[in-house]
Amino acid sequence: MLSRRAQLVLVHVDVGTQNLGSSVHNAARGRIPAFVIAGLSPVTLAGDKTGTRTEHIHFTQDTSAQSEIVRPYMKWTYELRAAQAIDDVIARGFQIAHTEPQGPVYLTGGREIWEEQVKLPVTAGLSPAACLGGLPPEGLERVWSALSQAKRPLCITSHLGRREGAVAKLVALSERIGLPVQEVSPQAMNFPGDHPHHAGYERNRHVEQSDCIIVLECDVPWLPHQTCPSPNTPVFIIDLDPLKADLGLWRFPSVASFQADPEQVLEQLNFCAGAVGSGYLPTGSSTSASAEDRRAWIHAVKAEEVPKEPLEGAIITVPMVGDALAAVIDSQIADSAVVLMEAPTAAPQLLPRLRMRRPGSYFSSGGSGLGWCINAAIGAKLACPDSMVISVVGDGSYLFGVPSSTYWVAHAYQTPTLTLIMNNGGWNAPIRSTDMVHKGGGLAGRVDRYWVTISRDARLADIATAAGEAVAFVAERPEALSDILHQALRSVREGKSAVVDIRLKPVSEQRLGRLRKLTQNGTHA
Repeated sequence: MLSRRAQLVLVHVDVGTQNLGSSVHNAARGRIPAFVIAGLSPVTLAGDKTGTRTEHIHFTQDTSAQSEIVRPYMKWTYELRAAQAIDDVIARGFQIAHTEPQGPVYLTGGREIWEEQVKLPVTAGLSPAACLGGLPPEGLERVWSALSQAKRPLCITSHLGRREGAVAKLVALSERIGLPVQEVSPQAMNFPGDHPHHAGYERNRHVEQSDCIIVLECDVPWLPHQTCPSPNTPVFIIDLDPLKADLGLWRFPSVASFQADPEQVLEQLNFCAGAVGSGYLPTGSSTSASAEDRRAWIHAVKAEEVPKEPLEGAIITVPMVGDALAAVIDSQIADSAVVLMEAPTAAPQLLPRLRMRRPGSYFSSGGSGLGWCINAAIGAKLACPDSMVISVVGDGSYLFGVPSSTYWVAHAYQTPTLTLIMNNGGWNAPIRSTDMVHKGGGLAGRVDRYWVTISRDARLADIATAAGEAVAFVAERPEALSDILHQALRSVREGKSAVVDIRLKPVSEQRLGRLRKLTQNGTHA
C-alpha cells in the first residue's frame, strides 16, 4: 500500500486461502499489489516422489477448484505445472500485479512440484509493469474545452493520492484554473484538506450544481438514488479502470470515459492551462467563464469550516477526538504521521477535522472487509519505520482484526503503533443502514432492538497488552483525552504499541443479557 511494490504472501492450501478472508477483497478494491502463493494437496500416493501424500489431511484438503475461492478478486490465477517454468511464471505474476490498476495475483502448485530439483535459471529479472498513457489529442481537447468554459467545475476523486506525485499536479491544476476538489471515501490523501479549494468529503454534495464534472479515479462519485448531475452537465470519467468490470452492476453516465494514467492527464491539463497565459481561459473563447466566476463557485462549494468543539461535557464525542488528534499531529508529528482509518461511521466527522495534507499520510482499506486497519498498521510501520503510524478503528473493526494475533505479531516484529478505538459499545453501521431503508429504523428503531451491542465493560485494550505487551489506556472524560494521547505517543516512541480505548456514547441501550432473559420467558423482543 505504501511502497506500491507487491509483497509475497504464502498460505497453506485451501484452508490458508480461506483464511485470507476479506483481505483479498480489500486488496482488490484498494488496488494493492500482492503475490499470493498457495500449495495444493499432493497428487501422488505411492511414495516414489518427494512431496507425495504423507498425512490424512492431504485427502481432506484436496479440493477440486481451489483457485475459485479467490478468483473474483484476483487479477490473475495460475497453477504451476512444471518446476522448470517457475522463473517465467513468477515474472509474469509480478508484472500483472504491478500493472495499473494494481492488484493481487494467485499462484498454486502441488507439493511434488515445489519439491522438485531444478537448475537456477538464468534470468533477465522481473518484467516491468505495462504503462498507460494520457488522453488522446481529441479527448484532451474535449475535456479541456468543457473544463475551461465551465463556471462551476468540480473534480471528484478517491484513489489519486496512491501516487504521491499526482497530488502536486492536481493542486497545480486547481490553483491555475480555479477547480474545487472533492474527496469521497478517500483511500489516500488526494488533495490537501486545508487547501482553500478543497470541497469537502461529503458524497453527493455539489453534484447537482456543477456544470462540468471530472471523475478522477473514483469508484462511486455519487449515489444515483440521492443525486445526479444535471442532464446538461458534461461528466468525464478518467481512470486506470474506467469500466470497473469486476464490480458487476456499475453505471455512472458520462459524455466520455477514458482509460488513462490520471497523473499524465493532469500533466496534459496543466500544460493546457499554462498555454493560455496567466488566465483561466482559452484564447478568444467568448463563452468561457471568468476568473471571478470560478472564484465565486469555489467560495460557494468550499466545505464549511468545521468549528473547533471545546473539550467540555461529560461524554467524549467523535468531533472531540478529531480535534484532539489533529492537535497532537500538528504539534508533534506533522511530518511523520501516517493515519489509517477504519471507523466507518466516525470517519465523516473525523476527516474534516484532521484535514490531512501531506501525500502518503492517510490511507483507508479501499474495500469493506473489516479488520484491516490494525493489521495494515504493521505493514505500514515496516514500510516506513520512521513514521508514527496511527490506527483509528471502531470497536467492531478492532475485534474483527483479531487483536490477540495482531499485537503478538507487532511485538515480534518490533513495529510499535498507536491505536485509537472509537468505542461506542456496538456496531453503528447496521443501525444507519436500517434507518436508510426503513425511516426511523422501523420496529427496531422504535423499540431500540437492533441487536448490535457488545459489552461496554469489555477491556478491549487489554487484549493488546496480554498478547503483545502493548500499553493500554482508557479515555472516558473529555478533559483527559489530550493528556492520554500524549502519553500514548510517548509509549510508542519508547518502542511499545499503545492502544487507547475511547469511550463514546453507546449506540444503543439494548442489553443482550436482558434480551436473553426475555427470550427464555417467551417474550418477543
